[in-house]
Amino acid sequence: MVKCAYQISMDIKTDDVHSFVELNSPGSKLVIQEINNRVILKSYFESSSGDIGFESIFLGNAAEKVDFEIVFDGCSKTNTVSTKDGKCITTPLYTFERQRLPYVDFSNGYLKFTSFLAGKGRYFDVNIYSIIQRADRKVITAVGDNELAPFGLDGPHVRKTTEQGIRYLNTKNNRGTIWFDIELLEQCSESDTEYLRSLIVNDSWEAGVHYSKELNNFPIEQTYKIMDEGYQYIYEKIGKKPTSWCSLRNRDNIKHAIYAFENLGMFWRNGNSGIHAEKDVGNLDDDTWKWWEQASRSGMVYPGFTHELDLEPAIKYSISRSKFRDWVDNYNSNGLSIVSFYEYGQINRNTREASFDILQCTEHVIRFNVHTNGSDALVNVNIKAGEDTRVYDNISDQSLDYRIEQDKSITFQVKDNHTYSVISGQN
Repeated sequence: MVKCAYQISMDIKTDDVHSFVELNSPGSKLVIQEINNRVILKSYFESSSGDIGFESIFLGNAAEKVDFEIVFDGCSKTNTVSTKDGKCITTPLYTFERQRLPYVDFSNGYLKFTSFLAGKGRYFDVNIYSIIQRADRKVITAVGDNELAPFGLDGPHVRKTTEQGIRYLNTKNNRGTIWFDIELLEQCSESDTEYLRSLIVNDSWEAGVHYSKELNNFPIEQTYKIMDEGYQYIYEKIGKKPTSWCSLRNRDNIKHAIYAFENLGMFWRNGNSGIHAEKDVGNLDDDTWKWWEQASRSGMVYPGFTHELDLEPAIKYSISRSKFRDWVDNYNSNGLSIVSFYEYGQINRNTREASFDILQCTEHVIRFNVHTNGSDALVNVNIKAGEDTRVYDNISDQSLDYRIEQDKSITFQVKDNHTYSVISGQN
């Protein structure tokens, strides 16, 4: 979601005031600590100079359970922490690069609590009673999709090291991003290039750019020239405009991200809002498999990329064939689809960018037009669904599947410039 709230109820108990909990909510670094029998939260943020500042707020007494709310706002690039007595603090997102993203940001979809027993402490108890994610609701509300896992390949490397894995994804109706490396693409045979074009055109894979150089090593004007030329080369070679990008060894920064979006229409794969939200994870490979195995088994969504898929065992920075298939199966068994970075980003950005014209709204019928950022959106329609509820795409003249939520409202995917009818009961 571009804007949402996390309502948290918890308590902490310790015998040393140096112990603390670090809470990483989307884009934030929060520290919760007991000081003089009071529970204090500090929200940290980085300035343009690289200095780290913070704002603090009193959550409650240490002997009691504390309730507070964190509002993530991907438009203003801020986090707001508020307490039940009405007090609040608002700070920029933690990293300066994420504060400067030139497009709307969205929440990563998970919270991380890390407890630190410090000083001379002998115990530190952290109890989490509830976490509720909430967003403002309308009759029709665009929502984030927690059943999509973004994935992509750098290179691509030699066809015999990736083709089996790509085929395995395709047979399960999954897809991903290929960040085309200019130097590697130049070495491809015409048949291999045509195979890659077919993935983009016919199998819904995304075309991206993997710049063959470390962009941080060049003066900024020369970097922009490299970016322009690489973008144009991939566009002409593959036949479709690239929509995301990265560079050699991920040596790039927010200045490059701003230029790429404003001049080339590409989104940055890297940074705190992308693959670097967890610094210790890295790409999907054998060395990080223990983390990825647990994440995929639990259905935790985190953006992943790798290099080769088919060797057993894999080379450095790649994933073994058996592990990759386990990774795919783990997500699919949790009801998740593996998709490109662009598809994942656009459907989540639509929680801000999509709009709806309600044409009819009665007890039994809701009919509306959809306007999105050009990609599909996931919408929740606040209607009490029954066994006879039907959803129709009036443009394609098709009946659509939908998911019934706990409150009997329904959720389904919609397309830009289409009209939909939700019919429940007699009209």
